[in-house]
Amino acid sequence: MKRPVLLIAFSGGRSSAFMTRFIMQHPKYRDYQKIVVFANTGKEREETLDFVQRCNTEWHLGVVWLEAVVHPKKGKGTTFKQVNYVTANRNGTPYREVIQKYGLPDINRPHCTRELKLVPIKKYMQSLGFTSWTTAVGIRFDEQHCINRKQAEKENKIYPLADDIRCTRAFVRSWWAHQPFDLELKDYEGNCDMCFKKSERKLLTLIREQPDLIGWWQEVERTYGQGRYTLFRGCQSAGDLIRKARQGDFIPARDETIDPNDFDPLLDKEIPCLCGAS
Repeated sequence: MKRPVLLIAFSGGRSSAFMTRFIMQHPKYRDYQKIVVFANTGKEREETLDFVQRCNTEWHLGVVWLEAVVHPKKGKGTTFKQVNYVTANRNGTPYREVIQKYGLPDINRPHCTRELKLVPIKKYMQSLGFTSWTTAVGIRFDEQHCINRKQAEKENKIYPLADDIRCTRAFVRSWWAHQPFDLELKDYEGNCDMCFKKSERKLLTLIREQPDLIGWWQEVERTYGQGRYTLFRGCQSAGDLIRKARQGDFIPARDETIDPNDFDPLLDKEIPCLCGAS
């Protein structure tokens, strides 16, 4: 009898790493054939790549590193290639190739997630001969408002951190505080360095603290935006955010969470980063 297949979507963050560890150790998932996949976009923080590699080494996960291969010809969809920690792209090439073919993404057209994460992972699983599998996604209990249960059932997704142990952000941070290693990033820094899904407060804070990060995004916006398309919420350009960050009239983001007294619906609105939710 064939074992059921469980794809573990490892985004490179603390929650998905904890979920991966939980699944590998919990008796509930003992009988699954488990496959851990990390899809690199070329814009992941170096700290994220280090963290994925450390988790893989320490926990013997057998992480499969994938990158999108974008075919410029119309009608030929994205495929994948396997890479590793050493050969993983670090200059944004996969992301740029998606933009070249499909245009600039934004919160209403997040085709970067589709082409850089979802499609390569699906193609990889199909290349192994699988026609169906269950996908474990690292959405926590305090993020469960992001879960579409009907869609999850249709796509055969499960949420161990929301449904098995009701895990919260505070729990995850506490757990990692007691481990011999951790992701060397603040919560607001995230994995994809200047993802447009981040809140404006987080983006402005990052531009102030690490101004070099915005350069790549400003360059692709100028190159592929045709003078009228922008990346960021509210039709803002990278230049707009740079000007706001220089003005400095905002309370910077903090690690873990923002003080509720400082919450601003305009500055703190964001789309949860669920790029590992393949």
